[in-house]
Amino acid sequence: MRIYDRAFVERFLEPWNAHDADGAMAMMTDDCLWEITRGSEPYGTRIEGSKAVRAAIADAFRAMPDIHYEPVCCSFGQDLVVVELLVTGTLADGRRAKFQACDVMNVRGGKISAKRSYRKLVE
Repeated sequence: MRIYDRAFVERFLEPWNAHDADGAMAMMTDDCLWEITRGSEPYGTRIEGSKAVRAAIADAFRAMPDIHYEPVCCSFGQDLVVVELLVTGTLADGRRAKFQACDVMNVRGGKISAKRSYRKLVE
């Protein structure tokens, strides 16, 4: 087991902030899991496998083409990374978005095997 650090988080977020789905996938395992915040289940929507996760990441970039993730706070455990984020961007309808989010990520062999995303709702 390994404990990761802030440099790992920065490497992980770099392709996300560059809107590079392939780069984001390079940091994830082939059998990765992503639970996004919205969906019909208590966990939101579960997306499994690199092909499906890559498509969902590309969809997220299309939905908010200027999305930016800024790490606010990071916590680390054995094969576990928790990142609190400030997310900003412009929605398709032109409204500006700004909210806090949190990703709880399991890491295997230096890559993300599971990414569970949570966010605050702004009303």
